Amino acid sequence: MNKVISSDIKTNKRLSMRQIMNLYQVTKEFKGNIYFICNHKLVDAKKLSTFVSFVLILQECATMKVILEGENVHAMLEKVQAICKENESAFHFQSNQTVNI
Repeated sequence: MNKVISSDIKTNKRLSMRQIMNLYQVTKEFKGNIYFICNHKLVDAKKLSTFVSFVLILQECATMKVILEGENVHAMLEKVQAICKENESAFHFQSNQTVNI
């Protein structure tokens, strides 16, 4: 069954290029969709060029939301969190409502 879940990410530092590429790799393997939203801008994480541009132009101390849609969204959210937590002090996650489709 497909589910939709979202989580807020508060950044104190920008993601490193390694973190960006790791996020891109796991999103390509995910059977579903992953979107990041910040400042009313939405990006599909599976489109490398737009995803990299989106992450690189984020202001420090920005809040961004990740939305996952598909199967095993909780496992995928954990992978995204693990990649972003490489710099533990820079990120804070807050899980929001899960919706069954």
